[in-house]
Amino acid sequence: MPNAVVMTGYGPPEVLKWAQVPLPEPGEGQIRIKVKAAGISPTDLALRAGYLKAFPLPPNAVLGFEAAGTVDAVGPSVSGTSIGDGVTALLFSLGGYAEYAVASIWARKPDTVSWIDAAALPSSAEAAVGVLRQLDVQNGETLLLFGGGGSVGIIATQLAVARGVRVISAVGEHDETLARELGATPVRYGAGVAGRVRALGAVNAVFDATGQGVLADAIALAGGPKRVITLSDPAAADYGVTLSEPTPDRAPGALDETIALLADGRLRLRAHKSMPMQQAAEAHRQLESGTVHERIILTLN
Repeated sequence: MPNAVVMTGYGPPEVLKWAQVPLPEPGEGQIRIKVKAAGISPTDLALRAGYLKAFPLPPNAVLGFEAAGTVDAVGPSVSGTSIGDGVTALLFSLGGYAEYAVASIWARKPDTVSWIDAAALPSSAEAAVGVLRQLDVQNGETLLLFGGGGSVGIIATQLAVARGVRVISAVGEHDETLARELGATPVRYGAGVAGRVRALGAVNAVFDATGQGVLADAIALAGGPKRVITLSDPAAADYGVTLSEPTPDRAPGALDETIALLADGRLRLRAHKSMPMQQAAEAHRQLESGTVHERIILTLN
């Protein structure tokens, strides 16, 4: 039997254990991947800690929304993908922290893209592409982005700038240089941010990639809630703001679009480091400590 990092219950990182699990079988339109690397997202930490119990998890759940590896088996109705192909995959039903994972959404991994980069891409790329499509930001408009230094914000900034959108990026001090390098105008996040943004001109749309209490300012700056979208603020409904959630139809084609940009050197990802998958609990501990400003990608030899 293969192994995976199973969640033995809700709680601290110690609930994550490396254990044997049944070999998953691909269903209709699915592939099975022999995993080389898997990304850790903030949602993984929240699920494990029990903050998102509305999101149902089976017993001994395996976390991980994104993974990269080689195709090990193909299910019925799969075409254009063969055993041995390298892929990057988005796992809406989780399962990335494992030796084998089943995926319904994937893209071919170009040889020039590393396994670690391929595993760091899917969730952030899907969210960035999806929300930009929902906001329908156009050439010449101004987008205010909260969380421009995060995994989603970095990708969203580059995609928007490439379309001729002016991006104002609300970031902490340590990400101001990064925002400029990506083509955005940085403003300091925190108290008084609305005034600092107004000093830079009018805003057409707001992308909240932080989910941390910015919706009142966002609505005021955008002239209403219509073109304000948050990825995770639980108060979205109270403000009449769209809470954009990951679904298979939010950003079809996002992986193909962004992996091609990554391969061409036209897309930059958030800085990351790798750790062996068997050390997933320690990786969660480091991320929750607040002392790690990089992403952590879990790897398997």
